Amino acid sequence: MASNEDDRKVRISKIAGRYLVFDIDDVAYIRRQHGICAVFTGTMPQNPTQNVFLGLPLELYAEDAKMLLDRKVAYIADDPLEHLTRLKSMNDETRKSYLQSIKTQRRTAQLVFNEAKAQSQAKHKDKRKPKHPQLPVVVSTELPPPASSADDVAAVEQEEDGGGGESLLGSSSSKPIKTDSTPPQKLLVKEKLPAITPTTSNAMISSGASNPDVENHTALPLYSYLNERGYFITPGLRFGGDFSVYPGDPFRYHAHHMANSYGWDEKIPMLDLVTSGRLGTAVKKSFLMGGQKPATDDSEAGELRAFCIEWAGM
Repeated sequence: MASNEDDRKVRISKIAGRYLVFDIDDVAYIRRQHGICAVFTGTMPQNPTQNVFLGLPLELYAEDAKMLLDRKVAYIADDPLEHLTRLKSMNDETRKSYLQSIKTQRRTAQLVFNEAKAQSQAKHKDKRKPKHPQLPVVVSTELPPPASSADDVAAVEQEEDGGGGESLLGSSSSKPIKTDSTPPQKLLVKEKLPAITPTTSNAMISSGASNPDVENHTALPLYSYLNERGYFITPGLRFGGDFSVYPGDPFRYHAHHMANSYGWDEKIPMLDLVTSGRLGTAVKKSFLMGGQKPATDDSEAGELRAFCIEWAGM
């Protein structure tokens, strides 16, 4: 599994200026290996108004996409253009291969459903047993009295046949009935598989490397600075900042900082420092701000400085 993750290339779909990841394996990989949480934006067709537990696709920050590109573990695909181009140029062999991949996914889904059904039946098997054991049913085994004459034998046979008349098979002959001992042939039943909606089109679109430019990643220096030091970053709007900064996975920790990125020579109003500092203290977090020294003709981008502000009594 480690070798597969080392060779993995995350497909980032650029759609309407947004950077989306549709493959659940890619989502797990970038979270586990690169500390990127991002935001789930998908909703379920059965419950489209729910807004607590969202699903695929995962929407990345522009900073996330640019950082993954710089680390050479992802590529950005212009999805609308690639879909149209691929669909127009698809030959019979590619089409059959794509349909076969869909059928494989349907079989996998059927196996998962069968396994879940078997586990559910085994779990509830004991609950279906009656609480009180049923008494055994006594069946009479008495035989009719032996016939004393031929007339009695005929009467008994007539009574067993239902009160006389023609027999069920329309014949009163006592000859044994011939039965066909040949086993019945098995009927050919067509395989019924569940319908699925593929979440990715990787089987149809080749893993190319069409990398459109990543726009609006002005906070990338601060974002990369925090990510390289093991921090997890999520949107910080609900806390009044650009980012919420966690010391580990957000499933295990609360955010310690709310962060804003500034330019190296950008002037920060004192009112912003006071309000951000007090707001951070009100939500039990420190206010973190940082910026990177810009590149010059003689040197590349320089150091990055970050500061934390906490409101304290005087």
